Amino acid sequence: MILNPQMVGPNLLGGSDQASVLDAMRRDSGNALKRRYPGATISTDAISAGAIHVTPVLNTPSALLPWLKLTARLDLTLPEGDRVSVGQEFTLWDVYQHRAEAANYVYDQLAQRLP
Repeated sequence: MILNPQMVGPNLLGGSDQASVLDAMRRDSGNALKRRYPGATISTDAISAGAIHVTPVLNTPSALLPWLKLTARLDLTLPEGDRVSVGQEFTLWDVYQHRAEAANYVYDQLAQRLP
């Protein structure tokens, strides 16, 4: 189950831009997990037995400069209650080069780090 994504750090985006980024984080993190684990089911039921809860998190840089880095993370809560996080830093330039596919790129990179 993909929980509500979170942006942590300075709010550098306006309302509609931030909403678009959050929507992309939710959608594309789920899609990346489906590509990594083709047999997985992305559920909307918070109480599904055996469900892994996934929270996409984006730590924003202090300014929108191409050489600054952001950190993307997937926080997973396993059915037993254990928590696992996988994260990676990306320069804004690297992310920008993927334009409309930026969230896909970021979350595909993170999904590849999962077992």
